[in-house]
Amino acid sequence: MLSDVRGQTEGVRVLRRVVEGRLKSPLLLVGTKGVGRRFSVIEAAREAFSKGDPDSPHSKRIDEGVHPDLVTVRPPDGKDLGVDAIRAVVELSETFPSTVPSRYVVIDGADAMTTPAANALLKTLEEQPVTTRFFLLTESVDRILPTIRSRCGLVRYRPLPEKFVVEYISGLTEDPTKALVCARLGEGSVGLAYQFLASGRLTLRNKMLGMLEAGISKDFSSLFSLVDEIEDDLERGLRFLDHLLTDIVMLPHTPDRISNVDIADQLGRLRTRLGEAVVERLLSGLRDLQGHMRGHILLPFHTKSYLATAFSG
Repeated sequence: MLSDVRGQTEGVRVLRRVVEGRLKSPLLLVGTKGVGRRFSVIEAAREAFSKGDPDSPHSKRIDEGVHPDLVTVRPPDGKDLGVDAIRAVVELSETFPSTVPSRYVVIDGADAMTTPAANALLKTLEEQPVTTRFFLLTESVDRILPTIRSRCGLVRYRPLPEKFVVEYISGLTEDPTKALVCARLGEGSVGLAYQFLASGRLTLRNKMLGMLEAGISKDFSSLFSLVDEIEDDLERGLRFLDHLLTDIVMLPHTPDRISNVDIADQLGRLRTRLGEAVVERLLSGLRDLQGHMRGHILLPFHTKSYLATAFSG
């Protein structure tokens, strides 16, 4: 139920209006993965379909992921969301729901829609079928075509409080420092924090530390090899690099607020070896790179160029 959604007051308020039938327009839910966007829509559907009864057959089908009137569409891993998938959803939306008055359709990763896919959805959003509610999920509103944005109500999902994230994932580890590190690296996302803690993806952070070491030594061969090694996860690696560099800047001033508190001593040594000018170049270049990197086919090339420029001075 919507009462189970934590830390997203605006999202709950808007979705409750949908459940009560007072809001029928398509919604664009904007926020980092893991802050509760999809979960809140699922709980809204549970509340709407079961009339507040958490033990109803509708609720059980939702839990099992087989409810015919709660439809989720996602892009394949690392790929675009194509026009065929969207056309199938459009056709479905023109039929009556199977078991409830209004079907809920969730497009999770709406920013991955190709232009033809977005155009295929456009007319349906303009004249949304009476018995369908559309929820488009994205991490950035800027990645959504203006024509789609203008036809949706915008709902922003905020990063979750650090204390909440730490408490949520603490059951996975006996090390409170590790839980805190994962929470801070997750930037208010339970999903990301859980992923870092459970999947071992903190090893990616070590590779970014290796890049800094290679750059200090001007060992560009090793530096570029590391970029190639993590090519499939380069965007996430650059987020780790962002945290590391930001922590290096913050360390002398607010050491208790850095993300990587478990390696504070190592970051202190890196700060001395890098020097302020290199750190500034690394941060400035990284901001430029992040501004247009999502899914960019030339990201490894641009990353190598950015690192070479920063370390060469």
